[in-house]
Amino acid sequence: MPSSPQPGDQGYRQLSFWHESVPGSLAPRPALQGDTRADVVIVGAGYTGLWTAWYLKQVEPALRITIVEAETAGFGASGRNGGWCSAYLSGIDHWLDDGAQRAAAIRLQRLMFQTVSDVGRAVEEASIDCHYERSGALEIAVNAAQLERLQHEFERLRQFGFEDPDFCWLDREATHRMLNVKDALGAIRLQHCAAVQPALLARGLAQALEQRGVDIFEHSPVQEFSGRQVRSACGRVTADTVILATEGYSATLPGREHQLIPVHSMMVVTEPLDETLFERLRFDQRYCFGNLDRIVTYGQRTADDRIAFGCRGEYYYGSGIRRRFDGGEAGFQQVRDTLLRFFPDLHGARFTHAWGGCLGVSRTLRPAVCFDPSSRFGWAGGYFGNGVAAAHLAGQTLADLILERDSERIHTPWVNPPERDRTWEPEPLRWMGFRATRTLMEIADRCEYRGGRQIPGFIDTLLP
Repeated sequence: MPSSPQPGDQGYRQLSFWHESVPGSLAPRPALQGDTRADVVIVGAGYTGLWTAWYLKQVEPALRITIVEAETAGFGASGRNGGWCSAYLSGIDHWLDDGAQRAAAIRLQRLMFQTVSDVGRAVEEASIDCHYERSGALEIAVNAAQLERLQHEFERLRQFGFEDPDFCWLDREATHRMLNVKDALGAIRLQHCAAVQPALLARGLAQALEQRGVDIFEHSPVQEFSGRQVRSACGRVTADTVILATEGYSATLPGREHQLIPVHSMMVVTEPLDETLFERLRFDQRYCFGNLDRIVTYGQRTADDRIAFGCRGEYYYGSGIRRRFDGGEAGFQQVRDTLLRFFPDLHGARFTHAWGGCLGVSRTLRPAVCFDPSSRFGWAGGYFGNGVAAAHLAGQTLADLILERDSERIHTPWVNPPERDRTWEPEPLRWMGFRATRTLMEIADRCEYRGGRQIPGFIDTLLP
């Protein structure tokens, strides 16, 4: 049930449906004041920073860990995303297609399978009620061209050794029996995916860390980091290790303006729906679902029987970041219309919330986990909208790197990749590039819907 505004919430409930649903107060924790000392200081109280602290404390409970956050825990993408805790890792195709890195990429994918279970165990251990339910995800083809691409994707998965039940092929009849999406022709079911309430996960994780002795300072935007110090307007942390976990907000930090750019995605959610409607939709489990549109779609059935759905994305000139969104904007109507294309039976249902948020995109379009043992500086991000599970594995991996623990995780291609320092072009080039790419994606999608045929292959090589 939605929670009533609490004193000190400062409008945080208006950020998203997920935030509005968090029980208790969203009032920020105290800001950083004066000088303090820590073993590890983490900038950013989203999933990456929180999971890094969690696993550091799991291995070394005596570590002094400080997290410095510009807003509140879960303010950004960690509290506003689609709630897919999915084993899909953006950009992994690049490493799978590289013969020299294929074996390590397959190992990374299997670690992503495992991380979905690890999140479930962690939230159970910490008694975090984030509506974690592991029902799997459906990637659905709704026209002939999408079906051809989906079949090709499935064949590649088989070539790399991924078998049932990790990835299962569903023909048209099986897809409609599982989820009655209009015009569905086939689907791949990914077993390793759980639906979660993302803000509850982030807020619960922050609270659990405080109980384990981690200091979290909020309303403390970092103005400078150099050497082994992090400074905000009213305080400074000196630490042996500095970790940046700012993802889509990295461009707000001095010197990081071109590392990760913020791309905004937009979401809507329906009112609670009647069980008879879910029966018509054959939506009896909390599947995560989407299709093969290049303007990526993602949805889930929430624990309180709504459908939350989103599409991405928009880039604002100069890496601009929007804090608030107006549900009447045309972009939200596109999101609603796209969901109604999936499920025409939803016509007449009321949409109660609309919101947006930014995710981090690297110039390589692949995520990275980076750590320099000599300077004791590290960062992770660039999940390209698939960060719920990826940030967890990144946090585990950063903890291994910080503690100098040899593990399977640190021998994977996203750890200190050679292209990690590649940055985005200056404006107006990156804005022009994004707009051109998005236009191509929209044209390609429209062509496939109208003609049912794949676009020429060379166009897809231009698209992420």
